[in-house]
Amino acid sequence: MRTDPIVGVFRVLFLFVLMACLTLLPAGLGWSQVQNASVGGRITDPSGSVVPDAHLTAQNQATGMKYSTTSNSSGYYTFPTIPIGTYTVTVNANGFKKIVRSNITLEVSQSARVDFKLQLGSPVQTVQVTSSTPILQTQSAMPQTTIRNRLVTDLPLSTRNWDDLMGLVAGVQGYRYTNQSGSTASGRFGGINVNGVRSLQNNFILDGVDNNTISENVQELSTEVIRPSVDAVREFKIITDPYSAEYGRSPGAAIIVTTKSGTNKFHGEAWEFNRTSATDATDFFTNRADAKKPGLTQNQFGGNFGGPIIKNHAFFFFNYEGTRISQGVTRLSNVPLANERAGNFSPAAGAANGVIYTPIIDPTTGQPFPNNMIPSDRISPVAAKIMGMIPLPNVAPPPGPLNRENYLINPKLTSNANNYIARVDWQITPRNSVFVRYSDIPWMRFVPGPFGNSIIDGTGTSAWGRLAMNSQAAAVGWTEIISPALVNSF
Repeated sequence: MRTDPIVGVFRVLFLFVLMACLTLLPAGLGWSQVQNASVGGRITDPSGSVVPDAHLTAQNQATGMKYSTTSNSSGYYTFPTIPIGTYTVTVNANGFKKIVRSNITLEVSQSARVDFKLQLGSPVQTVQVTSSTPILQTQSAMPQTTIRNRLVTDLPLSTRNWDDLMGLVAGVQGYRYTNQSGSTASGRFGGINVNGVRSLQNNFILDGVDNNTISENVQELSTEVIRPSVDAVREFKIITDPYSAEYGRSPGAAIIVTTKSGTNKFHGEAWEFNRTSATDATDFFTNRADAKKPGLTQNQFGGNFGGPIIKNHAFFFFNYEGTRISQGVTRLSNVPLANERAGNFSPAAGAANGVIYTPIIDPTTGQPFPNNMIPSDRISPVAAKIMGMIPLPNVAPPPGPLNRENYLINPKLTSNANNYIARVDWQITPRNSVFVRYSDIPWMRFVPGPFGNSIIDGTGTSAWGRLAMNSQAAAVGWTEIISPALVNSF
């Protein structure tokens, strides 16, 4: 079989890359090429008889990339894998007019069907069909929902997290993102339950590559390794169980995300979003303590730029997003009273503070201390040192014998992140195309504990403390259409 020289060189290079990847690939990670779409159908004449050997060309309306195929003896054709986007499909056959149908939009991982009925006539005559009707999913029974780019970029998002939009899908229950201490999902992203399945049982796929943190307790604060910026996400799809074996891995949902690529036109944008506490309400506990409303400064800024490298063949896209957050968070806790620090748990001290103390037992005698007071020489110097680090109460506890929350502060949470993503797409020949995507997200975060930034804060949750959560990832894909029935995808 004759091979284009540049394709041959590329194959050799890819063999070396493949060998290196197989050597370095950790056990348990997998590769999946599910970021494209496919389209097929049947070609018939006016009487309904099939038309074999019809030639079809699909051209991407944004990039100009072309893909060709031929209908078989049963009149069926297929484009087994082509990038998502909007296409114009041209059908030519001897003895029939040429049909040109535009605005065929293909979604990520979609298996679409588009049939063509030819009209008798000369091939130089053209029948133009323009339709914006969505292509129905008739080739698969998988329950699935696509969130398109317009929704991703236009809907308001308080922290500009695209995964907040997963809650638009039926059967999906998402965590409410919060930095307050009462949440079991404090500061975490990407946690959704789909049809009752636990959040760690979902399968995130970014540009066809596994994007799961494989975490047991989400210490990375995200179930995804790479969380691309809203402005870098083209569209994403959630496929709920059951789904085909190509997605695999988990009994939860498959979340398939594709990043943007360049087109034949240069396009760029710059933006900035700013949010302050001026428009925020004061939370319940701060109001109850008659304390000052916590401050907030949230600044997110960035931009992107993309366009052609070689018109109709090679394209680039780059996106940057910076996040700078300084947010006051309410920390309400219980600290020992002055008499308790001195070991005085007497009935008189309890009555003065509205507290009923249980008897304090002397461990050496097994009997209660006289008057329920611990002698000063029986208090450990180490315990006394630690007690001295704990602040005194600064608010009155609310009414009720079980309410002891008497210390409230609003320390500053800080979160500084940079999000870089770059992508290059290249159609080497009509049958060979590649893409490379690199992502880098350095993220520094400090979440204060109940005492602000004290040595005794500890961490009530793995989401608190000083965290450096840097993530990097790269994806390389090569698709070769060997024949309409045979595709090699790496």
